[in-house]
Amino acid sequence: MMDTEAIFRYKVPNTEKIAAYGFAPDGEVVSKTVPILRNAFGMAVTITPDGAVRFKVLERATGEEYVLVHVDSARGGFVGEVRSCCEKVLADVAAKCFDTEILRAEQTKRTLACLKSAFSAEPEFLWEKYPDCAAFRRPDNQKWFAVILTVDRCKLGLDGRGNVEILDLKALPADVEARLADPRFLRAYHMNKTHWFTVCLDGSLPDAELFSLIAESWRLAK
Repeated sequence: MMDTEAIFRYKVPNTEKIAAYGFAPDGEVVSKTVPILRNAFGMAVTITPDGAVRFKVLERATGEEYVLVHVDSARGGFVGEVRSCCEKVLADVAAKCFDTEILRAEQTKRTLACLKSAFSAEPEFLWEKYPDCAAFRRPDNQKWFAVILTVDRCKLGLDGRGNVEILDLKALPADVEARLADPRFLRAYHMNKTHWFTVCLDGSLPDAELFSLIAESWRLAK
């Protein structure tokens, strides 16, 4: 069965690319029909304003929908061929109509810009199993001074559901302990808890204060 979610994971729609690909407005969505299976079928693809992608497979001769492509239990050579064609179309749409954006929180984006402009640090995605986690090094000695991770809120003891993007930074042990009295700071996630601490990149800490802490971590990594 096709994993549409995996095809469009970390993808955000690009309206200019979508229009250039040939999608046209269709009410609140944009749509395009792509011929498949030697033009015997049409794959009607729609993209919603928030980037959700849906599709139907329609028989050209009758206009009837071929629903088996969406039935998990359906097996056989023909339905497999239809799914393979659909997967190729979806992969092409993902590549040509969407941008890749692994880290999405607005404060994370500003933090990435700060790390690049002020410290010449580029994200290193070192863990294949965790593609939405990145480390940052000082270029002079290759020591880490910042780590951005995407973590389930419950693993941090936070209220609510879903993931949150966090930043691990270095500090002197006494400063680490002092900051933990402030609920905006957490014990370091997956780092040495004596020398590191964690901040949620959800705007709870103002950018100016956050960037000052990044500069401190940069100095300590020297």
